[in-house]
Amino acid sequence: MSNFGDAETRADQAAAAPAKDPVILALEKELETAHTALADAQAKRERDREAAVLKEQIEEVHRRRKEEEALAAAEAQYGPLGKKIEAVWTIEGLVIVRAADGIKARKWMDQHGENPKVQACRELARPCVVYPSLDRYDEIIADRPVVVVSTANAVLKLAGLGGKELGGK
Repeated sequence: MSNFGDAETRADQAAAAPAKDPVILALEKELETAHTALADAQAKRERDREAAVLKEQIEEVHRRRKEEEALAAAEAQYGPLGKKIEAVWTIEGLVIVRAADGIKARKWMDQHGENPKVQACRELARPCVVYPSLDRYDEIIADRPVVVVSTANAVLKLAGLGGKELGGK
């Protein structure tokens, strides 16, 4: 047999092969449609995730700019960072505190010691909060109570009583 004969035989066999079952064809078409829909959904999810990440980065940059402006304003109003004000960086953003009256801070420390309750830390720190607003500060400490301890530590540090961290740490 020649190569041409083999090709004719294959063509004859293909022509003679029975047509695919319509049910199988419909299922194959449904599978192809499902794969396309899956790929579209995955692509949409990836686009949405990327857009969300970019929006979050934009918000973070705007927040940081606002915080830097607040820090500059606090330094202008109260004095230098580390001497008259302290910046406490939290997951929720910046909290700026000013120095407390030294006598009040010493009385507070004498009364509460190094292991004060969160409410006592709030009583010390809250009047010294310069940034954010007190309403926003209350929201932050409601969500993350440990922030109140960090801000109280900063107030005590500014009062010259920050040798040890509150909580004995």
